[in-house]
Amino acid sequence: MSLVGLVSGAARRVATPAALAGAALVAAKAMAAFTSPDARADSARSMSQPLYETHKPSTPLQKAFVAAGAALMGFGDPTDGSHIAALGDATSNGFFGQMRQQMISDPTGRRILKERPQISFTPEQWEALAELPDGSFGHTYYNQMKRNGISWSTRPPVRFVDNEEDAYMLLRYRQCHDFYHTILDLDISVVEELAIKVFEWRQTGLPVGLIASVFGPLRLPPHEKARFFSHYLPWAL
Repeated sequence: MSLVGLVSGAARRVATPAALAGAALVAAKAMAAFTSPDARADSARSMSQPLYETHKPSTPLQKAFVAAGAALMGFGDPTDGSHIAALGDATSNGFFGQMRQQMISDPTGRRILKERPQISFTPEQWEALAELPDGSFGHTYYNQMKRNGISWSTRPPVRFVDNEEDAYMLLRYRQCHDFYHTILDLDISVVEELAIKVFEWRQTGLPVGLIASVFGPLRLPPHEKARFFSHYLPWAL
């Protein structure tokens, strides 16, 4: 979805016509600059050079628009993970220090950063998980994904992180998300997803988890909101 679509689509739900018109105009200007970086001044021309295959070079202002649009769309439909992914992309630059330090202080983490493996399965490898013993991580993970109709292959690529190693760490974090559901024995309801976001923020320091855990509960019905603050929030912290 384009930046204009993110911003104006969310604004239609929450803004007056006058505010919508203003937001759409500003968003359109930002999108024009985003799609034509070579038209900018020479001092910013280097921003038009992608740093990795899926990289979308952007200015801080453009990232702010992506983050705002993704946050609004995510608030409107918290079950769509693409909005949270875009929010994570646009807000994570400069916040990878905690994750990097944890990885380089561990032999396995250093190896992951060096080799940069990605989590993927062939059809045969995926179905082989179903044959693992009951109670094993692989068997439990397979059953949970099947039960919820989720595929490991649906995690979107990283686009707005301006460092190749940081982009890999965010992709690794994103690909591991479904593992947390299995390890923590949490399902995919909104309140349980918010609990995992708090857990991820505490473990990684990435602001997307904090943003989601602050604003996400506003959408919860009263009984789930009470359960989030009385049980899940203290547990995750």
